Order: sequence, then C-alpha cells, then structure tokens
Amino acid sequence: MCGIAGLIWQDPARPGDAAAARAMARALAHRGPDGEGVEVVGPAALGHRRLAVIDVSPAGAQPMPNEDGTVWVVFNGEVYDFQAHRDRLEARGHRFRSRTDSEVLVHLYEEHGPDLVERLRGMFAFALWDARAGRLLLARDRAGEKPLHYRADPDAFRFASEPAGLLADPTAPPPAPDPLGLHHYLHYGYVPSPLSAFAGARKLPPAHLLEWSPGQPARVRRYWRPTFRGPHAASRDALTHELKARLTESVRLQLVADVPVGAFLSGGVDSGLVVATMSGLRPDPVRTFTIGFDEAAYDERALARLVAERQRTAHTERVVPAEATSLLPTLVRRYGEPFADSSAVPTYRLAQVAREQVTVALSGDGGDELFAGYLRHTANDAARVYGHLPRPLRTALAGLVERLPHRPRPRDPLRYLKRFVRSFDDQDVAGRNAAWGLAIKPEAAAALYAPDFAAQVSHVDPLEAYRARFREADATCDEERVLWADFALYLPDDILTKVDVATMAHGLESRAPLLDHVLVEWAMRVPLREKVRLGRRKRLLRRLARRLLPPAVARAPKRGFAVPIDAWFRGPLVPLLRDLVLAPDARIRAVLDPRAVEGLLDQHLARVWDWHHELWAVLWLEVWWREVLEGARG
Repeated sequence: MCGIAGLIWQDPARPGDAAAARAMARALAHRGPDGEGVEVVGPAALGHRRLAVIDVSPAGAQPMPNEDGTVWVVFNGEVYDFQAHRDRLEARGHRFRSRTDSEVLVHLYEEHGPDLVERLRGMFAFALWDARAGRLLLARDRAGEKPLHYRADPDAFRFASEPAGLLADPTAPPPAPDPLGLHHYLHYGYVPSPLSAFAGARKLPPAHLLEWSPGQPARVRRYWRPTFRGPHAASRDALTHELKARLTESVRLQLVADVPVGAFLSGGVDSGLVVATMSGLRPDPVRTFTIGFDEAAYDERALARLVAERQRTAHTERVVPAEATSLLPTLVRRYGEPFADSSAVPTYRLAQVAREQVTVALSGDGGDELFAGYLRHTANDAARVYGHLPRPLRTALAGLVERLPHRPRPRDPLRYLKRFVRSFDDQDVAGRNAAWGLAIKPEAAAALYAPDFAAQVSHVDPLEAYRARFREADATCDEERVLWADFALYLPDDILTKVDVATMAHGLESRAPLLDHVLVEWAMRVPLREKVRLGRRKRLLRRLARRLLPPAVARAPKRGFAVPIDAWFRGPLVPLLRDLVLAPDARIRAVLDPRAVEGLLDQHLARVWDWHHELWAVLWLEVWWREVLEGARG
C-alpha cells in the first residue's frame, strides 16, 4: 500500500519536473511512511510514498523499472497472486531485482501491454509510463478498493492517490469547486466517479483503464464486467460449502505479508466470517479490533466480543466519545473531497487503534452488496408483493401510513415505511432505489439550494448516476440490477473510499477478502433466492455463519457502522454548525440558503424531524471549503 503521484508534460520534449512530483508525493506521506521515491523519465515525473508490506528491504522501493529502464511503475495496492505471475515470467527470461508484487507489473506489461490488468488478482491503482511508446497507463482494481484521481490540463497530465496530491503540485492551476460534483455530493453524500469536487479533475472508475499520450486526449475503457447470468444449480448445502471454500482461498491469499496482519471485527456476520476463516488458517491468535459507542443503540461491542471469544482472538476494543467530532477538520483534509458518511469518524479511530499493533487489517467489506444485506433489498422483495395490489388500495394504504405519527429518530421503522410508500408510485425500480439511498432527498436539496446555484445545476438529474449503473448490469431481474448498482456506485464511492482514506491516514493497509474478484464473479451468479427472500437478507452468508459464529451473531439484524450524529446535533455539533455554516461569512452561501439550513436545525432541535444526515453533509461542505479549497490556495 502506498501513495502514488506524478505529472507528464503535454510537450514531450520538456524534461519532467522532479520537484513538482516530490511535492505531490509528500502530500501523501501518511499513505507511505516508509520511504519516498521520485523518477524523471523524459517528460514524465513519477512520485511514490511507500508502505512496505511485501519485501520491506530497499530493493522494493518505487518507482520500479523493468530491466532496461524503459518502463516504470508506481503502484498502490497488492497483487495477491504475484508469485505465480513471477514464476511464469522468470521462466520466460524476465529478471527481477526484488521480491515485491509491484515489480511483476512492468514485466507483465512487456508481455501483455495494457491487457495486463485482466490478469491481476488483487486491489490496485497504478500508473505505468512506457518511455518507448510515450504512453501513460492508469488502472484501478475491479471493485474500486484503491482510488485514483487525475486531471488533464493544457500543460500536463497529473494523477494522484488523493486530491491532496493534485493540490500540492506548485505548477498546477489553483483549485476551484465543480458545481456538478457538489450537486451530486449534496444528494449522495459523496461525489460519484468519474465526477470530482474539483473543476477539471476526475476519478478513474473501478474496473477501468486509462491510456494517454502527450498531446492526445485520454482514452478510458472498462476492462471487467461480471454477470449475474448462468446461476448455480447446486443445492443449498453445496453452495454453503463452496462459499466457505472460496472465502478460505481468498483469505489465504490475503494473509500474505511480511508485516503483522490483523482484522476489523464488528458485530456483523461479514467481518465475523473473515475472522473465523483467518483463525482456521493461522496457528497464532488473530489480532482483532472493535470500536463502540456509549450509546447502546449504536454499540456492537458485545456481539464482536462473542466472536472474539469463540475464535480466541487477541481482541482490542475502544469507545468513540462525542469529542471525536473535533476530528472533523482533520477528516476533511484527509478525504480531500466532501464526504458525508458519518461512520468516517469511527472508521478513522478504528484504523488508528489497529495501526498500534498491525500494518495490515482484513475487513468484511462487500458482503452487503454481494449478498443483499441492506434494508432496500428487503424493500425490493416486499415491492414485488405490494406492486400487485390495485392502485386505489395502494393509495389508501399510503394515506393511512402518512397519517401515522412518526418519531424523529434514526432507524424508526415508520420513517422507512413512509419512504417506501411515498416513492413506490412516483418512481420506477431504479428511481426509488436511488432515492432510498440518498443522503439528501431531491425535494430537500431543492429547498436548500441558493437560487444561482440551483440555476447552474438544474439541467442535471443526480439520480442518473445510479440509473446508469442499474441499466448497465448484466442481470436477470431488477433486484439483481439493484445489487449491481450498489456494487458499482455505493460500494466504491462511499464504503471503500471511507475505508481507504481512514486506514491510509494511519499508514495501515486494509484488505477485503469478500471482494476478491474470483469470489465476486461466483457470488453474483448465486441465485437471488439464496440472497434475499421473504424479508430475510444475506441468507447464504447467514447459513455459513450459523456453522462458524455464535448464534447471537448469526441471527443479529444488520445495524451498520452507525454513529449517534443525531444526538450530537442536539449537543456538541450545534455550536460548530452555528459558528461556521450559519455565520455571515459562511463559504457555502454560494451553494446553499442559510435560512433553509437554519430551518432544518430548528426542526431537528425541536424533534420535529431527524435531519442529521442533511446537517452533517452541510457542515462537512463548509469545513471542506475552508480547510481544503482555501487551504490549497494558501
């Protein structure tokens, strides 16, 4: 795991700028505390910050060349099957100077060109410069575990693991906000790729490859698209057995490291199964890490402790106090873009705790997207029945539900029921699933927007980002298309972004065995009925969990890595919101109407409605404007 950055001049005769690449790399020092490297090759300057995980010797330093120095790579991630590639390459006469997985890339490129990405089993973002062809290659792994930002300007093409790398280039234009990026952020709570919060910048989407040469436009293409078709004919017992075998294979591959490896452990089945599998593969106790809260409704330490006790792990747990909200400026600078998933707070603390003992931590990320773990998957299951009711009956039921008194708190079942009936007849399957997953609903966003900003973005429907993923799925039914949209949008741009930034902020590598692409391709073809049916979610995973985990954990409903932000917006966050967002000099007045924001706060304080998602998104945007945009401008 590392931080990568670089720039290549549009003029191929202009020598690369080592000082600029070094400045970009140093802005990513937290991602790679073990070393720094810069290499100039013609018009290209490549920068690297190293987190040494495999071959921690100086031989593993990057940028990494081929034998004659005509192909160079800077790499972030892990290729889990690198040893098999290396054996084949050595048999073909390639010579290696290190034991790293990164060196495999330059030799695979010599053999296969850009198609090398299709042969990689791992998580990665890398930049490869071919000096002979004058070609830059950027690639990102299939699920999107590792990020890659870039921008093509008239003078140069720039790339970096995080926005901070782009912003640190002294030769780059000053940053400015992208209205469409902010428009999407204010609906989703994150900026979906390929959009960026910064004008002129873009994010390479998962499973995509970018090729660029000086003076030419960039060419971006998808290199992987799995299918839900061709479902397994196996019995339930056979499917459960195969899931266990495939998870074991993935965990075994991801345990390879020359540094200590542990695991994140929540109270859920996904991380529990990863930990149980790790325990079966290692003679020593697995080091596990859990974060909890004093508020009982948000605390899963007891369930995590059951798994730790059963697997006899070396377990560490910590509590996140409300004072953790003081982390907000630090978090905003680390994320670089606006990011309103409040579980970034405990994830950051969890990574900090784990890094005290290990350099690599395995997680359970991906289980919900592959095996239907979210409430909306249950809602889709229910929608098949609800949709067969006559429209007049649905209208009558919707009116009855609307008249029921609600409770202004998170996880209120009535709130979700109201959202379900409101959206059913107004949206198709894609539209209502998109709406269910939004941080700020379109009607709320429209009420918050300042008039000039609304005029700038009114021509773009932010739900189209979700609809596009929904349409592109190679699926057999709408429910599978929803799973793909979750996998292709919410997973990489929210969940995996959150984990990558939080872990790399502490020089910690996170690995997700459930996202091994071989396992993913198998899981997608598992029949839908084995994932969700009659309101029961993640049926196949839970069947395996009943064999490996304590009964209370296998049965427990999904709670998510939720944070008591609703309570904090009636306590420690209120003064901060008033001082920043509602101040006369609030930066986001160009985007939002402060009177509308104050109205949300008043309703939240009076417990008329729970607006904590919206308030957190607005607060983060204001802090981002001050800390990142203005901070980068100096």
